[in-house]
Amino acid sequence: MKRLLVLCVLALVGCGADGPSSYTAKDVKAAYYKASDAGDAASVLENYWVDDEYHSHANYVPREALEVCPLMQRANAPVRVENIIKPKAAEPVSEFVVGPVDETDIRTPSVTQGALLFGTSAIATDGMKAVGAAMSKCPPSYEVRGGPSPILGTYAVSARPLETDDGWTGVLQQIAHTNPNDDVYYEDAAHIVVQRANVILYLDVTHRKIIGERSDAPAHAEAVLRTVLKRLA
Repeated sequence: MKRLLVLCVLALVGCGADGPSSYTAKDVKAAYYKASDAGDAASVLENYWVDDEYHSHANYVPREALEVCPLMQRANAPVRVENIIKPKAAEPVSEFVVGPVDETDIRTPSVTQGALLFGTSAIATDGMKAVGAAMSKCPPSYEVRGGPSPILGTYAVSARPLETDDGWTGVLQQIAHTNPNDDVYYEDAAHIVVQRANVILYLDVTHRKIIGERSDAPAHAEAVLRTVLKRLA
């Protein structure tokens, strides 16, 4: 009877609201948001894994790094900060994209998801603290004047803390990018980074909105995050 009580207590501890004490790459990949999660919009979306060897020449971010200030490495800004941070001892998990089937569809949100795994929760927590501190240094507005045409223009950036009831904490960063060559649309984007136990998750949502339309990328990103975290509970 005493053994049964001990097992019951252990079961309750292991299955509490805080979720698992550690995660694997397999856990994270299984939890990723998929096109089938998008409801009526699923018919215009596709899923695909990002080649681990692929890197954008316009905006290089190593797999073991996290972007904290978009394209700051190309920016003309009075304050210079790092565009990326490399948390110590991070093991990257392959990225997964849910985006429009039609490459010309700029209005439907595209979602890129990834993660960094760590040997212990303490290391992951320290990594998230460093990420949050770096994101807080990103200027609220700056210009990119050099590079490929699509990335040129003004970037308006804001960030706020993000915390869930089941113990995930991090930052939601909102980005509005206007391009001098486009007087119709602006890029509406959101970048979420959250941590719990031994993992840091990140996801990016981006699409185009007509200038004057209200941003909805942050709300979409939070909805995607809720789906992912529910699977990791």
